[in-house]
Amino acid sequence: MNNRKTNIQRASSEFFDIVVIGGGITGAGIALMAAKKGWKTLIVDKHDFAFGTSSRSAKMIHGGLRYLQNLQIKLVKEALHEREHLLKEYPHLVKPQPFFMPIYKSKLNKLKLGIGLSGYDYLTGESSMPKHEAIKVDKIKERFPQIKSDNIVGGYIYYDAKTNDARLTNDIIQEAVDLGAVSINYFEVENIICKDNIVNEIICTDNISKIKYNIQAKVYIAATGIWTDDTMKLLHNNSSEQFMMPSKGIHLIVDASHFPKDCVMLLPTANNDGRMIWCMPWDDNLSVVGTTDTEYNGSNEEMTVLKEEVNYILDSVNAQLKDKKLTHGDILSVYAGIRPLLNEKTNNNKSTKRSRDYKIWWNNDNMLTISGGKLTSFLSMAEKVIEEIEQKHSLETSMNNSIKINSIIDKFKHRYGIKNASLIADIAQENIQFIDTFDNYNYCTAEILFFIRHQHAQKIDDILTRRTLISYQMKNYDTLLIQNISDILAKELNWSNEDKQMDIENYKKSWMLMHSWL
Repeated sequence: MNNRKTNIQRASSEFFDIVVIGGGITGAGIALMAAKKGWKTLIVDKHDFAFGTSSRSAKMIHGGLRYLQNLQIKLVKEALHEREHLLKEYPHLVKPQPFFMPIYKSKLNKLKLGIGLSGYDYLTGESSMPKHEAIKVDKIKERFPQIKSDNIVGGYIYYDAKTNDARLTNDIIQEAVDLGAVSINYFEVENIICKDNIVNEIICTDNISKIKYNIQAKVYIAATGIWTDDTMKLLHNNSSEQFMMPSKGIHLIVDASHFPKDCVMLLPTANNDGRMIWCMPWDDNLSVVGTTDTEYNGSNEEMTVLKEEVNYILDSVNAQLKDKKLTHGDILSVYAGIRPLLNEKTNNNKSTKRSRDYKIWWNNDNMLTISGGKLTSFLSMAEKVIEEIEQKHSLETSMNNSIKINSIIDKFKHRYGIKNASLIADIAQENIQFIDTFDNYNYCTAEILFFIRHQHAQKIDDILTRRTLISYQMKNYDTLLIQNISDILAKELNWSNEDKQMDIENYKKSWMLMHSWL
């Protein structure tokens, strides 16, 4: 059970390897990766987890087809590969989704889009989803009777994915907690205490009890998204430097009956600004319609939706709908999300043109900041952060009764099944080094002990020839490995030195038979 009082007591009394400030999808991914490393990890957020952008996104897990227009190829490729990973790892939350894009007036535009989608498929590589396909006008009229077809010259169906962003964020944090991380929401960092280019501690206020706590760690990570500038002011004594230049996107929630329930419709905006509006079937018989992309310098705490923003979306959708138009009365709810775009400090600062890429930088010897990026790429971003930390700091893998059990089960379940992988995980709790693989062979001490304790192994030959494939792999007799296995057996089975020597000699005879032929 996740007990808030206990978590706060631990946070204020224990010394952590990693403290992640910010419980959006980026911070959640970092906490998960750190916990998988066995690092003692704490993640905090001044609001609820996923309060900000991570519950107000477009709900899409995608490569970003339109980013190819800006030649952000590396960003798109990374996101597409992460999309495939998330589809496999979180199928209950990340689901395949077809998208329909009609082409109006110009057959040249159809050719250009076809080339772009071919590039999109190529960057995806191996995929669980189909490649894009062209769809003719008569099929468009049949499948999408809601939209006008007068100026349509064709279209394409391609595939990305959708998600519930807030649930995904909280699932990731839960996974980190299951591996031993400590998580506290409504726990606000109010001061960062530095000395000699090192963060000594952070001062946090529990926004429920209003009590302050001192938190200490080896490394601190700021993953505060649209609040990055606020975090940097705490660190740099109210510095006025602007790290972020966010943009705002609003979305409408309507009943799913207005649009196709099996496909996203992408429609051009009414004011010909070159953008597209999507109408996406979502959960619980709802559709998400969005989005705008405008400059934003307002409050990050209360993100209001303006009437003109709503009208921008309604006008664009209604310009393409044949009969039943969307009205203000059809809107069930609205939400505004702020994109954590980086301040690129260039002459062209238009929000639609700014990169969706991310940046990682060290603020001092033990505090790192990550900002920018996309929902889809959160795990890849987390991996980069972990790599940065490993290059700068030496953090030992820690171990307690719960930290590594799930990750160890994941490591071995494909070979032994979940039940036996759980037994191996229990053995690994005795010594984390038991899961270190042997030189040249993809097996470890925990597995050897499992064979002895649960699968009746009594001799070296039992283990290396019938419980594993090591005898078959061992082209040259490996004296060190044989001695290691013999030592494990001797300790488990109370062998004498004579017993050990006899079994080694017997195994060598067996090995020779396997490696001799006439």
